[in-house]
Amino acid sequence: MRWIGIDEAGYGPNLGPLVMTAVEAEASGPGTTDDRPGAGAAPDLWTDLAPGIDRAGGDPARIWVDDSKAILRGGKGRDRLELTCLAAIHATGRGVPATLATLLEALGAGTAAEAELSPWFDELEPGTRWPWGCSPESLAPMLDARPLEPAAGTWRLSAIDVVVVGPARFNAELEATGLKSDVHFSAFRRLLGQAWDRAGDGRPTFVTGDKHGGRHYYLESLSRAIPDAWIDRGPETPELSRYTIRAGARRLELTFRPRADGDNGLVALASIVSKVVRELWMDGFNAYWCARIPGLRPTAGYPVDARRFRLAIESAAVASGLHPERWWRVK
Repeated sequence: MRWIGIDEAGYGPNLGPLVMTAVEAEASGPGTTDDRPGAGAAPDLWTDLAPGIDRAGGDPARIWVDDSKAILRGGKGRDRLELTCLAAIHATGRGVPATLATLLEALGAGTAAEAELSPWFDELEPGTRWPWGCSPESLAPMLDARPLEPAAGTWRLSAIDVVVVGPARFNAELEATGLKSDVHFSAFRRLLGQAWDRAGDGRPTFVTGDKHGGRHYYLESLSRAIPDAWIDRGPETPELSRYTIRAGARRLELTFRPRADGDNGLVALASIVSKVVRELWMDGFNAYWCARIPGLRPTAGYPVDARRFRLAIESAAVASGLHPERWWRVK
């Protein structure tokens, strides 16, 4: 069996990218099906991994798995996000990326150019810089303990996939569709398509994501996303929207729930990875402009403060040929 949690970071800001992540776990062993009641429930990370993980604000000796907003609060907690992100990547067997560019590569997010990191990182030599707040030396004991690998060995983290929608691409897709929600669903569609492709191996696949802007109805969008499949519609309520997508032996159950990142460990990990990738992207953007505008304070990119930042950089940006459509999301 296969379980996937999907979540995003950066849907609301005017500056920086929208980042969406899928974290996948697979049951260990040769079986690909399990018809027992409740067999589709995702692994309970907080129970299965109790010796190595805790909730936000818990044991500082363990890594924290939770909604990223519960971990990063009041400007504190980013080191905790990064530790969990690195542990998740390490658990999939991809090692520890040494640069932002290799991080994107490890997560299937494309090249630095595709993530719209230029020109923000051009003068920072991303190929030679360690991008993390924690030092490589401090990681070894935590990674050696393998906190995201259950002792019972009943399942394992098998993949992490990321979509980075930079500001220019965000604006282009918004102009083409007219709806911000369609830009969001376009990123989700890419990750869902990868999950559907993997379901071709016959493993029952269960995908859980947070509700998209409080929406309850997804059938029409899903039918366009996977046109050759049959989609059975389940409940569509404020608490739950569920769909079964099938074609031949291929089967995927998709569930949308509000606040899924608070009670589904895979969705929580997806929230954390998305937030870390966005924060690293914003590091470069802020460093670029703070080096050029004396006294400029960094921004997280959200409305109100984003306008303050835009007023400070716009004339210099336009003079350099960096027009707002390249870095300012219109919605």
